[in-house]
Amino acid sequence: MQLLLETVIPVFALMALGWSCRKSGLLDAGAAKALNQYVFYIAIPPLLFTSTARVAIADIINWPFLAAYFAGTAAVIVVAFLGTRWMKISGPLDSAVVGLIGSWGNTVYMGIPLFYFLFGDKGTLPVVIVTLTTNMVMIFVLAFCANLDAGGQERRSVFGLFKSIFLTNPVMLAPVLGMLVSHYSLTIPVPIENLLNMIAPSAAPVALFAMGLSLYGLSLKGNMLQLSWMTAMKLLVQPLVTWGIVLVMGLDPFWAASAVLLAALPAGSMVYVLAQQYERRVELASSTILSTTVLSLVTLALLLPLIKSWVG
Repeated sequence: MQLLLETVIPVFALMALGWSCRKSGLLDAGAAKALNQYVFYIAIPPLLFTSTARVAIADIINWPFLAAYFAGTAAVIVVAFLGTRWMKISGPLDSAVVGLIGSWGNTVYMGIPLFYFLFGDKGTLPVVIVTLTTNMVMIFVLAFCANLDAGGQERRSVFGLFKSIFLTNPVMLAPVLGMLVSHYSLTIPVPIENLLNMIAPSAAPVALFAMGLSLYGLSLKGNMLQLSWMTAMKLLVQPLVTWGIVLVMGLDPFWAASAVLLAALPAGSMVYVLAQQYERRVELASSTILSTTVLSLVTLALLLPLIKSWVG
């Protein structure tokens, strides 16, 4: 109960505050866009950069942790597809979007605040690892599938794909730069380090507030059977499968608990952005984000005490 009061309720209260400000008219859609841009381009990159720059590269590339998390993700994608024959999936890109809706967690807007409040500074490292690798793998898969669906002249070159995925995405670029600083033991100038240290703590609360703003106006549209299936995949099947995997692998409690908690996060807002970009399953994406975010108040309230006692 104490963990619920100290961590879960403040997280959702910040989101509810953002939603209320949007509903009351105190802040409009322009404010939501501005705050989301601030989080994505200004606040999150320094947090990801400093989180990777201050730890050894060997700690960042944690293969057992990554194997456990992605095994759970792959398993839930397979299970999701086994139950989606009625969805009339058409083509590789449509398949990829459906798979991501049921498996891509909200690591940036929900993961970073939760882990920071639960575990302090060290808690951001698992989120950084999963955010970086998930973006690398999933965005590349989507871009590759879009290339397969595209006509001959519309297909991008390998460099074009690399540029769109890595060089123009600050959430991807920041931790990579941080790893380079760590690997080469570079010294960050004090004024720059102080600036980054001022900005980075704003990422968690502003991200939650911005997410609340963004949730306003979303509704449960489309096929309720599809929505229920995707919601169950994200909030129930993925964390349970991941839990079984980490127990079999015998991971260190902190990394095992981190993998399970990351798997239990609601669907990520990036899924909606990408669904819009590729014009595939937009209603299903937005509805899944809304349903999983609301219902995660219950699932996370049940899970977080177990996670806390697991880590000790």
